[in-house]
Amino acid sequence: MSENNEIKEPLNKNYKVPKLRFPEFNDEWNNLRLGDILKIQNGKDQKEIEISSGIYKIYGTGGVIGYTNNFLYNKESVGIGRKGTINRPFYFNEPFWTVDTLFWSKIKEKNFPKFIYYLFFTIDWNKLNQSTGVPSLTSHVIEHQKIVIPKLDEQKKIAMFFTIIDKKIDVINSKLSILKKYKEGFTKRLTKTLNTDEIALSNICSITTGKMDANAMNPEGKYKFFTCSREDYFIDTYAFDCEALLVSGNGEVGLTKYYNGKFNAYQRTYVLYNLKKNAKFIKLFIDLQINTIIRKETNKGAMPYIRLTTFNKIMIPNIDPSLEYLISITIDKIDKKIELLQNHARVLNNIKNNLLGSLFI
Repeated sequence: MSENNEIKEPLNKNYKVPKLRFPEFNDEWNNLRLGDILKIQNGKDQKEIEISSGIYKIYGTGGVIGYTNNFLYNKESVGIGRKGTINRPFYFNEPFWTVDTLFWSKIKEKNFPKFIYYLFFTIDWNKLNQSTGVPSLTSHVIEHQKIVIPKLDEQKKIAMFFTIIDKKIDVINSKLSILKKYKEGFTKRLTKTLNTDEIALSNICSITTGKMDANAMNPEGKYKFFTCSREDYFIDTYAFDCEALLVSGNGEVGLTKYYNGKFNAYQRTYVLYNLKKNAKFIKLFIDLQINTIIRKETNKGAMPYIRLTTFNKIMIPNIDPSLEYLISITIDKIDKKIELLQNHARVLNNIKNNLLGSLFI
């Protein structure tokens, strides 16, 4: 970090300032409400203006949902969900349209829009939910939210600092996207090229589930504990000592992990062991098929989950073991690069979140 971006703790702890601060700023921050710095605006229906060849983006609470040649506003703005997803802030710096589930805003003078965008991340929007059903916000509630903010120059400094972090994260995510597309394309071409007999997954391994409750985990435990989460946990005892594939039966449904050694598993995590083919080769074809199969098996409106019979529908190419190995080595190299980038992005996001808690009040 350059000298110009050095962050220090304020000397006067009773002063109305954040925990960490750029050293060139000394003024106390101001108690305001969001309505003092912006005016909340409603989105509009996109049906009459949507066109696939449009030059402006149409946003819903989940992101871009279409295009148009019309716009609601052509200045910098910050958005937040009115209904549905209410805890995802948006920053607009080009002409845009939002649908009626997504609020946008007109920023008042002497306020920096990008700073307000990052300020939105420090507000617990779910606590402001106005509905017992689908999460909802109102313009009145948003505009009456209490905030503490600095003068314009400090707003700009903070916003530009977080923008640098976001650009680094965007670069990593772009590389991740390219690698994942390459892996997907490679796998699809491979499937067509192999053109061989297939075997049902359930015929080339033993399948069981873990027996442990989720609260059995111990951060200080000696053995890996696989649940239906992306995160890895630990536990004091092990029930398996083998090479295995662990498949999440609910939660992060369909997520498949490879492990070789002593471990334990949650009661809704499927353990595939006694594998009669290369484990990472099998994992490749589980990853390729399982989400499609789960979608077909899940009734509309129901929570997705895996049944034991799901594994009968996953087909594994029956090829020579030496070719299995070569394919698994290639995919493993790609997966390791993906994992490295994911970890890098995770670290940067954690740094960003910690600094959001320290550079804002």
